[in-house]
Formats: sequence, structure tokens, C-alpha cells
Amino acid sequence: MTDQSPSSRASYMASDHSMDRPRALDTSRVKRRIFWAVLAIVAIATLVLADRLWLRPVGAVDLADFIVATVERSDFAVEVRGAGVLEPVVERWIASDVSGTVDEIFAQPGEPVHKGHRILTLTNPHLGQQLGRANLELIEAKAQHRSALSTFTDRKLAAEARLLDATITYDELDLRREAESELMKKNVIPEIDYRRTLLRLNRARVNVEAEKRRFEELDIALEAERAASEARVAARDSFVRDAEHQLRALAITASFKGTLRELLVEAGTTVSIGDRVARIADTSTLMAAIRVPESYGGHLTVGQSVVVHVLNSEVAGTVSRVDPAVTEGGVTVDVSIAKPFPPGARPDLSVRASITVAQRNDALHVRRPIGIRDNSLGSVYVLDPLAERANRAPVRFGMGTLNQLEIIGGLTEGDKILIVRTDRFEDQEVILIR
Repeated sequence: MTDQSPSSRASYMASDHSMDRPRALDTSRVKRRIFWAVLAIVAIATLVLADRLWLRPVGAVDLADFIVATVERSDFAVEVRGAGVLEPVVERWIASDVSGTVDEIFAQPGEPVHKGHRILTLTNPHLGQQLGRANLELIEAKAQHRSALSTFTDRKLAAEARLLDATITYDELDLRREAESELMKKNVIPEIDYRRTLLRLNRARVNVEAEKRRFEELDIALEAERAASEARVAARDSFVRDAEHQLRALAITASFKGTLRELLVEAGTTVSIGDRVARIADTSTLMAAIRVPESYGGHLTVGQSVVVHVLNSEVAGTVSRVDPAVTEGGVTVDVSIAKPFPPGARPDLSVRASITVAQRNDALHVRRPIGIRDNSLGSVYVLDPLAERANRAPVRFGMGTLNQLEIIGGLTEGDKILIVRTDRFEDQEVILIR
């Protein structure tokens, strides 16, 4: 190993030092770049934080406190929703035709009944007595009628006999006139006898005519008396039939096949004529009676499409009747159903329905703002693109559903509005968002 001189070692160390210097310079440059990048990030974060905490107004609100709805454009069906119950299409009340006391009940609500099925019976002893009196009066009227007919016959026969006698007398005098006329021509009898015969013949002719008129008038009078007598018999017979009907009416029966829905009496109840005692319904055909808010009453018409939600099923139907009156803030709509309801459907079952009252094609609509009514002019807060503020804007609304509302003017597709009660910010035209 050769020894190096001091001068050569110094030269080597100098050269080594000159080779390491550029590396030291590169490291410091990277550190400076990192420092400035970190400083820039801190500055930006500080500015954002300052903007959120100090530069924004104190009255700004969080966007998360609102529901944001977007204006959309599409085909839009205006539907009215309501709730109601199923009702039978055919339903009748049964009223009592007689007064009495409920003696026995044979059917209870919910039981099927057929035409003539006995539901209950009444008792009324007075009706039996009334029938007995009516029968006695009928027997008496028939006996009087038979007696009157016999009298009518005698009177008519006597009138016929008188007419016959007058006719015979006239015929005899007419023959005598003819004979005396021939004898007078031969001067066998005096003329005075012939004239006397003519006078008697004229008197006989007048008598015949009088008896004929008397007979005709008697026949008319007898016919009237006979009709009156028959009417008295018919009246007594009608009383008997009425009394028998009232006795039969003590047994109250079903007038058609169906289900006994309601029974209004119990054993021992006193019933008057015309009192309702039961209600029968034909449960094979049902309809839906739906109540909708009165504000939608003007949009409802017969023939509109309806979807009835019953027993987790949907059944299509149409509006068959709209009640013209508003009761308790609602309008009742009858919905007829073309197809049968699902098994288990019965009267008074609660249902829901959606009624399509209008169809809007390619229309703007948005989630219904709070407090906005159909076909009205209102105001909403429209969110700006940066979500930093919401400006109050007037909007004209059209028809709508429970959740959606048509937009006629004031908003465009894609606008975002805040679902908020406007009275909360009634003095503010702008809501600042933080």
C-alpha cells in the first residue's frame, strides 16, 4: 500500500466535497415546495372556515333543515284520493204494515235470507177480532144483496106485466076499429060508435107508450140499485181481505234474497205501522262509497276512472254518482265496479280509492309546497345553483294531487325549491344557506 502525500489527500477531499454539493441543493428545494403547498392548503381551509363562521350572515340556515324538491316535466295524472266503505248496490228497509208486539225473532244480522224467509213475528189480538167482524159484515151484505135481487126481479116482472096488458088492450081495440070501419061503411053501426072506438084506441096507444117509458126507467133504476148493492158486498169483502192481510203481515218476511244487515227490534218491542224493523242487502254486488275533500268536488264527474284499494288488492271502477251536497267538509262519490271484489269483501269494509280527474301531458309539476292550494297563485323559495341562497319567486299553480302540483308559470324544469312554510320567512325575500 502506497502512502499518499498530504497534498494529494487534500486534493481528493476537495474533489469529494464538490461532488456532494448539488444533492444538498436539490433536497432544500423540495422542502421549500412542500412548505409552500402546505401553507396554501392551510390558507384555503382558513378562508373557507372564515367564510362559514364569520363572513356569512348570522341569519343563514342549514339546507338540511328543508326538503328540496325538483321541478320535473312529464305526463301528469291529476288524482283525488279518498276513503270510504263498501256498500251493497241493492238494499231495502223492511217496515211493518201493522202495529203489534215482537213475539219471536227467527233471523239475526249477518244471516243469509231468501224471498219469503220469516224474520220475526208480531202479536196483535185486535186484528183477529177485526177479521171476525169483517166476515160477519160480509155475510150480512151478501144476504141483503140476494134479497135486493129478488125484489128487483119482482118489480121488473110486474112492470113487464103492465106493459103486456097495455099492449093487449091496444091490439084488441085496433081489431075492433078495423071491424067497425067495415060495418060503418055498410051502415050497420052508427058513426058515433066508431068514433068512440077510435078515442079508446088512441088512449090505449098512449098508455102503451107510457108503460114502455116506465119499464125502461125502472130497468135503469134497478141496474143502479143492483150495482150499489154489489158495491156494498165488494166493500165488505175488501175489509175481509185487508183484515186477512194484516193478520198475515204479523209474520214479517224478506222481500228478496240477500243478507240481513240490521235488525232494529228485539223480543217485546212495540212496533207501529210504518216502523222500520230490518234491513236486507244483496251482498253479491257491491259498490264503493268514497268521501273526498270538498275542495275537489268541482273536479268530479260521472264516468271518471277509479282504482279502489281493498284487502291488499286493486279493483278498477268508474264514478257512477257524485253527491251534490257537501257534508262535514267532504263530498260522497259512488263508485261502480265492473268485476267482483276479492274474496272477503263485504258491506261496511273500509277501502281507499284514487280518482283520476284529469290528465296533463308533458306538464311541469313539483312536490306540493306546504300551504299551497290547487289553481292558486303562491310563492316559493327557489334554490340557486350554488345552494348558497334561496330567492322568493311567485308561481302560478294548477291542479294537483295529494303529493304533486301542476306548475303553470313561474318555474322551469330542473328548478329546485324549498319545501317550507312561507309564513316562517314572510319578511324575507332571500333565505341564506350555510
